[in-house]
Amino acid sequence: MEFNKNKVRKPAKTVEATAKDGIERRTFWDWFGVLEISSFICGAAVMVLEMAGSRVVAPYMGTSLVVWTSLIGVIMASLSAGYWLGGVAADLRPDQKMLARIVLVAAFATGFLALFANPVLTLLSRIDNLYISSVMGALLLFALPSLLLGMVSPFIVRLAMRDVGSSGETVGRFSALSSAGSILGTFLGGFVLISVFASGTILLLVAATLAFVAYLLYRSIWKKAAAICVAFLLLTAVTKVWGMPMMPLGEHMDTRYNHIWVAEQTRPNGRRARYLMTAAVREGAQSIIYTDNPSELASDYTKFYDLAFYYNPGVKNILMLGGGGYCVPRHLVATRSDDLRLPTFSMDVVEIDPGITTTARKYFFLQDSPALSIYHEDARIFLNRAARDPRRKGSYDAVFADVFGSWYSIPFHLATLEAAQAMSDLLAPDGVLISNVISSLYGPRSGVLHGIYAALSRVFPRVLLFPASNSDRAFAQSRQNIMVVAFKSENSLPILPPYNPEIARLLSHRWTDPFIPAIPPFTDAFAPVERYALRD
Repeated sequence: MEFNKNKVRKPAKTVEATAKDGIERRTFWDWFGVLEISSFICGAAVMVLEMAGSRVVAPYMGTSLVVWTSLIGVIMASLSAGYWLGGVAADLRPDQKMLARIVLVAAFATGFLALFANPVLTLLSRIDNLYISSVMGALLLFALPSLLLGMVSPFIVRLAMRDVGSSGETVGRFSALSSAGSILGTFLGGFVLISVFASGTILLLVAATLAFVAYLLYRSIWKKAAAICVAFLLLTAVTKVWGMPMMPLGEHMDTRYNHIWVAEQTRPNGRRARYLMTAAVREGAQSIIYTDNPSELASDYTKFYDLAFYYNPGVKNILMLGGGGYCVPRHLVATRSDDLRLPTFSMDVVEIDPGITTTARKYFFLQDSPALSIYHEDARIFLNRAARDPRRKGSYDAVFADVFGSWYSIPFHLATLEAAQAMSDLLAPDGVLISNVISSLYGPRSGVLHGIYAALSRVFPRVLLFPASNSDRAFAQSRQNIMVVAFKSENSLPILPPYNPEIARLLSHRWTDPFIPAIPPFTDAFAPVERYALRD
């Protein structure tokens, strides 16, 4: 065969070769073309997926460090695998049609996560080991969409690569775009989406957005992309996912800090009770009220806060850390007001989540009262600031602490020696601290109590323990609510008998055996509460 030189095609000119002065010139669409837009949106989708995913998991497994570690670890591992697979796939078939298919499958996987998380997590929540259940849940639900989204970045870089001479700029540009998208996704998810939409809604919207990106990448795929996009958008509208149940019963709400579940059921005593939960459902309720008498304390452990008035009859000013359903403040307003219904005390309540307060107003009969002042901020931040304020030092006759989300969801910075010192600084000379701790007295489940007790004992001269459920020695290794009562003064114990049978019943729960903590006090520098809480 004769070689025809007239058919030889000249190589395409590079961008550098077309520039008159040798400097690369780029148009607007060179910087913000479909590949750039796709890189930015997919980067944002990863972070929104992670943040919304934490809310999907929370009702079943809580929001402890273990759950967050599992979620972040699995997503990062999946992204890493995706980066490698994306690079391999891009070398084998470097075309936008293939990339569009990857993004479309990622959209479908994200929608699948939104729709089928409930049965998957229900099944996994039956596993007693939180380490195993949280890792498995993250793998089954988040590994595939994260892996597929991880494939996008190297694939886009391969498609955008013009020549070796500009490869560094290309990689840097798309890395910056993807990171910028992740930054936007973080702030958008944390500041806006989670406060406005339920987690299911967010995931369906992410899925619909990814389907639209697939269409932008390859127009001929528009039928499949449009079908998935429209299906997820219609599902969002039809189910009204801001009320879409991630569990079969009750009202569900997502706030800036929590996934809240409110439900009702009839208790063994035949009375109808309403429950508020913010951690894994299997770990019990944060707040309980009787619907026929909301001011009555339904949770036994909350009744022990009345001991403050026994140990210090002059209690007038109270600080409570953790509002929850505001059961204790509402009970005190109802029971400690004079004949004119004027409260005989004042109470500052510190609740980190404004959504909890809104829920308490809507479902738990919280009403404004001249006795109550509510502060929406982290309790430790409040303590630090108040302890530095000369006007607040020594101003409280009692401090109540009820900050456990569950037996393993523990704000460690409120269990430390430094936190105990701040609470002591705020107490009057005859003040009393009463704190709820979910733990056992002895055995492998007791580490949390021992660490907190050791910290309080360093600051307060006298500390007492009241197992709320059962003070029998046979139950010393059973996990339960244990009320820790600490006194600012060593001479605070009254010598008078209890003034009513209910106080006498509460006092009968006192643990009278000597209690010596087996571990050092928790400190801000080292408070491994999860390690002790998850021991069996």
